Amino acid sequence: MDKLLMLSQISLFDELPKEELMVIDEMSEMKPVKKGTQILSPDSPIKALFLLKQGQVRLYRMNAEGKQFTVDILVDGNIFGETSTLSLTDDEIYAEAMTDTYLCILSHEDFEQFIESNPKIAIKLINTLSTRLKEVYTISEKIALSDVKNRLLYLLLMLSEKTGRRKNEWQTIEMKLTHHDIANMIGSTRETTSAIISQLKKEGYIKKGIQYFSINAEKTKELLDV
Repeated sequence: MDKLLMLSQISLFDELPKEELMVIDEMSEMKPVKKGTQILSPDSPIKALFLLKQGQVRLYRMNAEGKQFTVDILVDGNIFGETSTLSLTDDEIYAEAMTDTYLCILSHEDFEQFIESNPKIAIKLINTLSTRLKEVYTISEKIALSDVKNRLLYLLLMLSEKTGRRKNEWQTIEMKLTHHDIANMIGSTRETTSAIISQLKKEGYIKKGIQYFSINAEKTKELLDV
C-alpha cells in the first residue's frame, strides 16, 4: 500500500505539497492494526500522533468497575494521540481498533519539528481539537439531560453528519456499530438500546441496510428541535 498516497488523503495534510508529504512519509511509520487491538491505554501511553488513514478507532474511558464509556469513534482521515506540547486525547483514554486499520505513526520529536516550519498544520490541529471538544461536551450534555431515545437519536444524527451520505431525507451512518457500541456511547445497556432501536425502526426514524444504519435526518431534527 502506497504510504505517500495514504498521507495525502488524511484531512490534516490535504493542503500540503508533495515535497512536504514526502518529508512526513520518511518520518512516519506505517502500521497495519488488526481489529480488536488496543492501541493506547493509561497503562501503556505512547508519546506519538496516530494518523488514521483507513479503518475505525474507538476512544473510550473506563471506571474502576470496568464499565466503559465511548468518548468518540474516529474514521478515515482523523488524528489522535499526544506529544509533549499537544494532546488530542487525555491520560485516561483507551484507543481500540474496531476494524482492521491502517495507521501512520509520527514520534513527538519528528512531528513537533515539522509543525514549527508548517504553522498551517498547527492551526488545523487547533481546529480539530476544538471540534472534538465541542462534540464531546454536546453529547455529554445530551446524556445528562435527555432520555435514552433522544440520546440515541442525537448520537446517530451526529455520526451520520460526520460520516454519511444523504439521499432524500435519509442519511447513512457509514461506520460499523454494534448495539453494544451504541449503548456505551449513550450510557445505557445493550438490552435497552436494542429495544429502542427496534422501536425507532417501527416509527420510521432509522433503518438498517446491508452494511450501515440510515437515519431520517429531517424527522429526527424536528423531534430533537436541532
